[in-house]
Amino acid sequence: MKSGSAQNGSGETLRRKSLGRAGESVAREYLANLGFRIIAGNFRRRGGEIDIIAIFDTVLAFIEVKTRIGSGNPIEGYSEIQMRRMVGTSEAFIAENENLLPDDYDVRYDLVIVGSADDGKLKVIQYLKDSFKPE
Repeated sequence: MKSGSAQNGSGETLRRKSLGRAGESVAREYLANLGFRIIAGNFRRRGGEIDIIAIFDTVLAFIEVKTRIGSGNPIEGYSEIQMRRMVGTSEAFIAENENLLPDDYDVRYDLVIVGSADDGKLKVIQYLKDSFKPE
């Protein structure tokens, strides 16, 4: 039998994952409305994951989505380690999916911050293009 704290911990993890999926859905709709063509989501490779991969004109955008409700700065969760992992994972995506990509493109790393609106629904709070440049 699991203890109450273990159940609360796993319940919290499920709520966080569910919130993250909901935030990613809001971000995908937002980006599509801006004219992005979403070509992949939740792309995982050893050591990393990219929430959304999209093309806009000649830009191949690798997009991290941070979803927060209540207190806390979502940008604080966007660490240097996570950025390095994102670059490695993006390189794997490019190598494995050349057939999906335009002949000429620029790579960009973006950040979408999703939070709750006054009515309690999730919405994009901020969209940061070129949120970091790889070293």
